[in-house]
Amino acid sequence: MTISEVLFVVAGLLLGLAFKGGMLLFLIPFAVVAFVLACLNRPRLAGPNSNRSTSTLPVISIAKGRITNTNPVVAPDLRSEFRNENGMLNEPESALKVSQVWARANTDINNGMQGMMRAMKLVVPHVNSVVVFSQLDAKEWGVRNFVNDKEMSVNPCVRISENSGLVSQLFRSNVNRLLEGDLTSNKSLMYYADSTPIKSVAAVPILNYNGVRVGALVMDSVYPNAFNDQIVQALQYIAASISMLDWKGFYSAQNHIALQRYSGLYNYQRRFFQTMTVKDIYKQIINYVKDNVGYDRLTILAMNKVKEGTGRVVFCEGVDADQFAEKRFTLSDKGVFVLALLRNRHVERSFSQNFNEYVPRLNDNEKRNLNLRQLFVMPIATEPDSAQAEIAICLENGGEMPYSDHEKELLKAFAGVAGFAYDRARKFEHGRDMAMRDGLTGLINHRTLHETLRLEKVRADRKKYNIGVLMMDIDHFKNVNDTYGHPIGDVVIKGIADTISNEIRKEIDVVARYGGEEFVVGLIETTAEGMLETAERIRKAVQKLVFDVKQADPLRVTVSIGAFLVTPDFHDMKKAVSNADQALYRAKEGGRNQVIRFEEEPCEPVAPEA
Repeated sequence: MTISEVLFVVAGLLLGLAFKGGMLLFLIPFAVVAFVLACLNRPRLAGPNSNRSTSTLPVISIAKGRITNTNPVVAPDLRSEFRNENGMLNEPESALKVSQVWARANTDINNGMQGMMRAMKLVVPHVNSVVVFSQLDAKEWGVRNFVNDKEMSVNPCVRISENSGLVSQLFRSNVNRLLEGDLTSNKSLMYYADSTPIKSVAAVPILNYNGVRVGALVMDSVYPNAFNDQIVQALQYIAASISMLDWKGFYSAQNHIALQRYSGLYNYQRRFFQTMTVKDIYKQIINYVKDNVGYDRLTILAMNKVKEGTGRVVFCEGVDADQFAEKRFTLSDKGVFVLALLRNRHVERSFSQNFNEYVPRLNDNEKRNLNLRQLFVMPIATEPDSAQAEIAICLENGGEMPYSDHEKELLKAFAGVAGFAYDRARKFEHGRDMAMRDGLTGLINHRTLHETLRLEKVRADRKKYNIGVLMMDIDHFKNVNDTYGHPIGDVVIKGIADTISNEIRKEIDVVARYGGEEFVVGLIETTAEGMLETAERIRKAVQKLVFDVKQADPLRVTVSIGAFLVTPDFHDMKKAVSNADQALYRAKEGGRNQVIRFEEEPCEPVAPEA
């Protein structure tokens, strides 16, 4: 015999003695305590489709808006809580776990109530039905649980509001009990589906910890004058026990869900600190949303340049995803996604089935889909009180139910962590770029150039292609600095750097500021003819530049270029840069403003010794 079975027996004996009346009524609280302990110690068996760790979770469900002000009473029908029945594209496991938590709690509490009500039927003579009503909203109660001799006689779908039958009198603050012994009709009871000839009714309100009425416990009988004041007093004790069972079960479930939520946040926070790139932050955001929220379309927006007010879609999955992927936008666009970024406020929209006016997500040029009727946008800012956000998580689905409070709270809690991680990664990348790039031109520096060329050579050896190396120098640049000053010299260097970048393949070739007025270009997968053609194009483009120095004549400059072709059988990239430098020296000696290709000088024959 288990501990719970022993406690059930003890609770039954105490309750039986208490209903004999008199001084034995003081045993009711002890019976209630024994019964609650029996419920808590009752072994929980896993269902056929669930593992043990999930099935033994303490759980319940609660009507919307019931967390702080009223007793947490489980809704009569929990199926409406299960959002995943909509069959969305992404159905995260965490949402299923939350539904299982609430469903298991509802089962546990209802089983506990069933035991209490059956005990009442056993010890109180002539009881026909015992019914528990729970709060549906502030002005309406519904049947939560019942025990009846004829199971179908009680209508489980009935709703009781103020001034709608006998039980509705318990809505009034001055009515603390009902005791009727000679009813002429059961029509005033409202909760029967047939014409059961009820004669006696005893009922008390169920109060939460604040004393607010959130339901009722009702007992009836087909016999007249079946109940007395002692039985009504016993009902009050049982109603208090039901309230306590609900309250404890609710907080047990809430704590478990919160533990799940913050455990997930902790895991992602740890991952955030293990990554240092913005691209990886995007991946973690995407993975978190997939793990926790259902959607038919997920869109992630990010600002490219906050000061300029431009951004792009960095990720889109789901319905019409190809229409949004990599799409550009500005903060002046009239889209609901952009609005959330601009104001750093979450946006929620729910469109009815008959709503035919499309609300743009980014701008008016996008493909319109009226089937996505639920929308929630969570902005992510690096500072909580920032006027504008840098990232937006945009969720849409075609279901009838809006995104739940739990899902929105998950995203709000995550947004703070993600914003901090994004700011950290962005600053790290900026610092790394500052170490790798020249501050004036934005080009990679001397040290980064050699590492980049080494990696490109590894790929070139694998695929057997050539790399062209160009070394170039601004002609007579010292005279520019001496005549016009270093600020004008910086303008010239920046202008030439931009010109070189425009004359090469930006996503393929490499350009670096090698020294003061020296630049190096790596032309990937080229030929000797292509290398010389690009070098000549750069030289002519620089020759056309005009710099306004606030004098009568504008400033014009030229460059000299040395070229060297790295073939698959040549492996020393530092030597390649040195060879291009030697060719540059020859171009300078030969009159400047020209392109010279490096060529090996023939070795002179050595005379044999006599």
